[in-house]
Amino acid sequence: MEKLNEYIQLETKNGFKILKDFSPWHGPGIVNYEKKCVVLNQRFLRGQIKSFTENDLIGVLYHEIGHLKYFNQHPISKKDFTEDYKTKSEYFAFKNSCIELFKIANSGDCEPLKAMFEKIKNRIKKILNNNFEDEKKSQSHINALLKLSKSKVFLECDKYLKSNQTYERQRIYKCSINQ
Repeated sequence: MEKLNEYIQLETKNGFKILKDFSPWHGPGIVNYEKKCVVLNQRFLRGQIKSFTENDLIGVLYHEIGHLKYFNQHPISKKDFTEDYKTKSEYFAFKNSCIELFKIANSGDCEPLKAMFEKIKNRIKKILNNNFEDEKKSQSHINALLKLSKSKVFLECDKYLKSNQTYERQRIYKCSINQ
């Protein structure tokens, strides 16, 4: 997980507190609002749970950082932590991961953006087919993903990845012709 660790170090330098911990929850990452930090689940980082690749986990990192950014912009107490607030935070977090991974892609590494985009696209597709098992009946995730699917940043990521695939196919084709 060398690449993930580089992004963790970069974001730590940018002022985000990021912990790696064995946790009782089942997901790859979570935000601890009280400690104002991202917590990444060691079981995923060490490969004990193999459902997320390193590129997927980079997406998780930026998603959770998105929650911290939203919380910093819109502080709230536990009692006011409504479904509407959670939906806005989820949307902001999904959008943040798209924006940050798009920047990484423009710097030369498309893989985290591809991985995250595929996972999100599949989740949206399932929601549109009334399959909510991935969302654990979380209305905030469902609403945020549906809103994201119509957002400019999501459409730009899709366009970028499609043009990148076309470029890759053309490059490979030209290479095979030249051989």
